[in-house]
Amino acid sequence: MAAVAMAGTLWTSVAMATITQGDFSVFGFFETREAGHWGEGSSSIDSTPTKLVHPTVTSTFAIPGKSFGLTGGSYDFNHWDLAEARQLADVRPDYHMVKNYKLLGRFDTLFIKDADFFAYYRPWYDAFGSIKSEGRQRPNTDATPYSMNNSSNNGLTGVPSLQDEYFKNDLREWYSQLNFTDNFSARIGKQQVIWSEADALSGTEVTNPVDARWHGVYGAEAAEDVRTNLRMIKLNYILPDFLKTANNEVEGFIIPGDFESQGIETQADPRNPWVVPAAFGGGCVSCGSGPDGIFPVNINQSGQIINASEVPNFDPKGMIFLPIGPVVKGKASGQFYDFYAKDLSKTPSNSLQNSEFGVRYSSLLPIGNGLQTSFIYLYEFRSALGATCATCTGASTGLPGAIGIAPGTFVVPGHFLNRPHPGVPVGGSVIAVSTTDYRRNNFFGLTGTYYDKDLTDIVYRYDFLYQPDINVSVPASVANRGGEWTEFTRWIIAADRPTYIPWLSKQHTFLTAQFTETWYPDRPEGATPQVSTNGKVRELSSLAFLAATNWLMNGQLTAGNVILWDIDDNVGELSTTNVYRYSRNTLFGVNAQWFLGRSGRFTDPYLLSRQQRFNELEFTFTYEI
Repeated sequence: MAAVAMAGTLWTSVAMATITQGDFSVFGFFETREAGHWGEGSSSIDSTPTKLVHPTVTSTFAIPGKSFGLTGGSYDFNHWDLAEARQLADVRPDYHMVKNYKLLGRFDTLFIKDADFFAYYRPWYDAFGSIKSEGRQRPNTDATPYSMNNSSNNGLTGVPSLQDEYFKNDLREWYSQLNFTDNFSARIGKQQVIWSEADALSGTEVTNPVDARWHGVYGAEAAEDVRTNLRMIKLNYILPDFLKTANNEVEGFIIPGDFESQGIETQADPRNPWVVPAAFGGGCVSCGSGPDGIFPVNINQSGQIINASEVPNFDPKGMIFLPIGPVVKGKASGQFYDFYAKDLSKTPSNSLQNSEFGVRYSSLLPIGNGLQTSFIYLYEFRSALGATCATCTGASTGLPGAIGIAPGTFVVPGHFLNRPHPGVPVGGSVIAVSTTDYRRNNFFGLTGTYYDKDLTDIVYRYDFLYQPDINVSVPASVANRGGEWTEFTRWIIAADRPTYIPWLSKQHTFLTAQFTETWYPDRPEGATPQVSTNGKVRELSSLAFLAATNWLMNGQLTAGNVILWDIDDNVGELSTTNVYRYSRNTLFGVNAQWFLGRSGRFTDPYLLSRQQRFNELEFTFTYEI
C-alpha cells in the first residue's frame, strides 16, 4: 500500500502548495526522513573482569575491571547505524480576520485596521526507538530498553521513554498579527524574535533558546525548527525620517513568565542518536568527575570502568568507585556505589514577576550607500549557573544516614538505586547535590548590514553581543561551588554576494562567508563551558564558514554546501543539503554532514572534534499540500 501511494504521488500534477478559501489559507507538507550515522565504530574486546579482595573473612572489596576501547572515526565507512526514521507533518494555516476595521467582514473593531491569525503545527513520529529497543547504547553500558510511557528509578531519576523522545505533538507557533495603523502593529502569541543579521553562532540571537534534542547540535534541521517558541507580546512602531536617517523603527516585547530553558537544550540520553558528545573529566576515562577527579566514575553494573569519556558512552546505571580498601599489588581496592546527581533548585515559575523584556531600535544611517543598524537590549533568563552546593548537609539528599565525604557530596550506605549484580560489592549510593542560579541577565547587541554597490557589489553583515554575566565551570581550586560568572563578547562579520560561475550553472551562485570571534575579557583560570562540558574556554576563539547555494537543472535542484572550521582546534564540518523538485508538489532530498580534522579533542567548545562518530547521511521525501 505504501508503494502504491508513493507511486501515485510521483505522477501527481494537480496539487498546489497553498490551499486558499476566501480569507483562509493553508500551506504545508508531509515528509519522511531516513538517516544513518557512519564512523560510529564498535566496542573492542580488550576488557578485564572485576577482581575481588578479601582482607578478612567477613570483608569484601573489589578492584575495578576495564571495558575500554572504541574503533571507528570520521573515515570509518564500515560501521553504519540507523539514526532516524522520522515521519512528520508541517501545517501552517493563516486566517485574515480583520480587513478595513471589519472583523469577519461584519463587526467594527474601532482600533484594529487589519489582523491575521497564524499557526504552525509540526507533529512527528520517529520509528528509531521502536526499531532499536535500546537505541544506540552499547551492551557494556547496561543498556536500558525503551518503555512506552514515563518510568522512574526509585523516585530519584527519570528514564526517558519512547513518548518522551520519539513522539512529538508540537504546536510550534500561534499568534495574531494586529495592525492598528500603517505605523503601529502588535503580534501576540507563541512566536520567535529574530533580530540578528548573522547566521551561524549569531551573537544577538538570544531570545528563543536552541532546542537541539531532536536533531543534534548540527544537521539539516531548519533554523526555525530548532528554536524554542515563547509566548510574548511584541509591539512595532515605524518612526518618521529625521536627521538624514531613514527606515527608523522601534520594537519591544515582553515575555510574561514563559521560562522554557536557560539557553541551548541538548540531548543527554546515551540511547538517543542525537546525544550531545560532551566530555567528562577532560577525556580521562578513569579519573572521574568527583571533586578534583578523585573518583573513578561510570563503572558498569559488572564492576568494569567503561569508556565513558563522553555522554554518548555514558551508563545511566553507572556506579562510582571509592578506594576504601587495602592496596593490592599497587592497586587500591574498595567498594562500588550507585551515583545520583540531585539539583535542589527549581526553574522560575510562570508568573508576571519573572517576565522578560527586549527592545530594538533600527535606522538607516547616512553613511556611504546607507548603513543599516540595530541597537538591541535584552533582559532575559539565560545562562543559568550550576554549582556544587558546598553548604548543604546530608538532609538535602532526602535520604536518612547520608554522610558527607566532600563539599556537596554524600554517601548513603545501604541505599541502592539499582539491584546489585551477584559478586559485585556495592556499598550504597553517592548523592552529589547542586544548585542552579536562575536569574535574568543583561544583553547588549549591535547588528546590521551595509551594501557596497560601488566597488564590490557585496552585502556586508555585522553582529556584536556583550553579555556582562555568562556562566562557566571552574576547578574547585578557583571556586568551591565549581562555577563562576564572567564577561562574554561575540564579534561577527559576514559577506554575501551572488556570483555567476558559467561552468557550474546558468544561474548565479550565492556565496556567503562569515567569521566569528568570541572573546572572554576576564576569563577565570581553567574555565570550561557549562553547556559543552570540558570544552576549554579560550580567551579568544575563532570560527569561520564559507557557504555556496546553487540552483541547478533549470532551478529544479537547489544545492547548499558549507565548510565550517574551528580555527583554534583545527577541526570542522563539511555539509551539503540538496533538494530536487521532481514534480509540482513532490521533492526528494539528500543531506550529509561530515566532521573532519583532529578527532577526540577535549579543548573543543563547539564539539566538532567529538562529532566524528556522528557523521550523517540523510534522505528525505516531501509531498506539499
